[in-house]
Order: sequence, then structure tokens, then C-alpha cells
Amino acid sequence: MGRVFHILRENNPELAGDRRRTVIRARPPQVLREGTKKTIFVNFMDLCRTYLDHVMTFLLAEMGTSGSLDGQQRLVVKGRFAPKNFEGILKKYTNEYIICNGCRSPDTILSKENRLFFLRCEQVDT
Repeated sequence: MGRVFHILRENNPELAGDRRRTVIRARPPQVLREGTKKTIFVNFMDLCRTYLDHVMTFLLAEMGTSGSLDGQQRLVVKGRFAPKNFEGILKKYTNEYIICNGCRSPDTILSKENRLFFLRCEQVDT
């Protein structure tokens, strides 16, 4: 049995069940306060790969507030929020829209068809 797995690992490591857990390490959000009623997410553009509007809509809906991008491509949010608020919501977004549910791989593509978003995994092709 060991010989079979050895040959399988050499020829096709994905089928051998030797998947290593991949960890997504994102930079922590840089958050500034502007006055008493606004919070600025400075590195918002750096953390978003694709579908910037989708990430922004998700963040604002989860926070229960409104906001927009300013001229320097920073996310300006109405209200006072700590960096941990942004981190928690970004982790939730990652689990829902980036990580594949089948193989837990971050190699996915978010595609939009008929106003619906679909997650397609590059590893499993689902």
C-alpha cells in the first residue's frame, strides 16, 4: 500500500491526499479616523484583488453603514470602527468568496453571471 501511495505522489500529488493546508496571510488593515464621525480604510485597494465594488458593498453591509471611495482610492466609512472590525469582516469575506468549500484552496475565481456571483476553484474545477 505504501508503494502505491509513493507512486501516486510522484505522478499526481493532488490525488494522493497529501494536501497541505494553505494559509492566506493578508496585511492588516490600516485604519485612520477623520474627525469624530468618519473612519478611513487606507490600504483598501491593496487588499482587494478583483471586484472592488463587491468587497466594498459586503463591508458596508456587514458594518451597517455607508461609505465611498475618495480621490486617493481609500474607503471612507461613516462611523467609528476599530481595525479589528475590518479584520473580522474581511475574514468572513475570505471564507465566503475566496476559499473553496470543497478543497479549502484559495486558488479560486469569482465570476459574475446573470447578476449572481459564482466561485470557481482552480484546483477542483467546480
